[in-house]
Order: sequence, then C-alpha cells, then structure tokens
Amino acid sequence: MKKRKKKEFRRHFRIYLKNNYPAYIVDEEGNIYYFHRVTHSKTSGGRKNWKIEPNPIKGQTSPMYIVKQEKRDFKARFSLFEIELKHKADVSYPDIKKAGRTQNHLDGERATISSGKTIKTKKE
Repeated sequence: MKKRKKKEFRRHFRIYLKNNYPAYIVDEEGNIYYFHRVTHSKTSGGRKNWKIEPNPIKGQTSPMYIVKQEKRDFKARFSLFEIELKHKADVSYPDIKKAGRTQNHLDGERATISSGKTIKTKKE
C-alpha cells in the first residue's frame, strides 16, 4: 500500500461569505482558516495596508490592498472554490507572515498574543 504525501498548503484567495468580499488565506488548522481582509482602501482602522500591484484577481484592474490584521474563522464561512487569478500570478507574498497561536485557540482555555506569549483566559 502506498503512503500518501500530505498536501502542502498554499496561500490563496477565497470569498468570505460574511461580507461577500475576497479574503487572503495564509494558513489553515483543522477546520479554521487564518486570513487577511482584502480592500481597495489605502488605510483601514487608521493604519496603512499592504499594497498589491498589479491586482492578481482576474477581471480587476484597480490596486488591491491587504489589511495587516490577521483574522481567523471557520472554513464553512468561505466559498468552496478559490478565486480565479490572472495567468501566472504569484500570491505567496513572503512579507505577510503567520501570527503565533496555540492549539486550543477557540475553546476559551488559552489564547496567544502576537509576541508569542501565552495567556490564560477565564472559562465560563
């Protein structure tokens, strides 16, 4: 019996169904996606966004910006299919790194902050 190789995760864009806009998926863990919002605005929340030029999404010509704040949500809240990109568009963006996190980040027992320190949270 042949052993299957684990499929390596690659970054991509999907539609975030909560707001019906694209999201840049940087990592997955179980049934969770870690992502950054996509916008056409230079700033978001008073902070500058990363400018992506040329826009890699097929059919769009205006410059695209990626919000620096990383978010996480369940995979069920994203479209089933990846967004179609322009021919040979590279979306690896090495400047955008994954934030630190723990295994039990959603069950309320533990949480991490961006510096890597672990803090305890109250369990109700």
